Amino acid sequence: MSPLEKPLALLFVDIADSVMLYERIGDATAASLTQRILARLRRLVDGNGGGVIKSSGDGLLGAFPAADDGVRAALAMMAVQDEYGLRLRAGLHFGPVIAGTGDLYGDACNVAARVQQIARPGEILATEALAALLSPALMARTRLLGNVAIKGKAAPVRVHRIRPAGEPDEAPDSTTLGFSMVPGTAMPTLHLSYGGQTILMSPTLPRVAIGREAGSGLRIASRQASRQHAVIDFSRESFLLTDHSSNGTFIRSGGSPPLVLRRDSTRLVGHGLIGFGAEALDARQDHVVAFRGELT
Repeated sequence: MSPLEKPLALLFVDIADSVMLYERIGDATAASLTQRILARLRRLVDGNGGGVIKSSGDGLLGAFPAADDGVRAALAMMAVQDEYGLRLRAGLHFGPVIAGTGDLYGDACNVAARVQQIARPGEILATEALAALLSPALMARTRLLGNVAIKGKAAPVRVHRIRPAGEPDEAPDSTTLGFSMVPGTAMPTLHLSYGGQTILMSPTLPRVAIGREAGSGLRIASRQASRQHAVIDFSRESFLLTDHSSNGTFIRSGGSPPLVLRRDSTRLVGHGLIGFGAEALDARQDHVVAFRGELT
């Protein structure tokens, strides 16, 4: 490690679906509410031994000397989100960073930001680099999500989900992407094709975030798509698409009538087209992804 680098626990947190919040309650009210919750989040960072490095319009970056401090701050944030009628998303990573004027630099910052972007509303995700440093009590709150595709990383990153306070111990269910395969059985896979690129999802790569945002696992270069439009998870031997967007997700599969998702989920079966923000008519449209599921 360079003498200029310092290892820190990094916490990125933002307000999920902030764009819809402004549409729903108006600019002035939404801006006031956003400022109130960000002020609360700052106090929670400070109160757990950290410091706020910077804030954006709907989120902030906090840094902590120890992994436990960052997780406690994230848990405290999730405990207060209901007071504001909002959902937060948090991502944590531990690694070396270089301090700059009002910011931190280095690959660790990029990884923490990407992990936050693939979190669902109300969810805390952490890399294995951070989870491995937790005390036994906090380690008991983690559950391995799996290897997750992260934009800018050549290899998938092992990510854990951290169970918020008050949530019962997890049993293997739809929130858990862990799996067990019987030797010799076929492995389910999902091919996602867009703009000349293909992502192959499987139990070993069980989550992909999709949207217009540059950090998405699959970036949709279309104004039709939301910044953080949808997530596809491998769950219970199938692939589940969950819409988080403003304009909805449109799915065409086989000869079935088109399905429109708005803040809802569905299994992806067989092959077809997914339109992010508008109807999927042709795979060549800039908002359309082709999918194909199979056993390999």
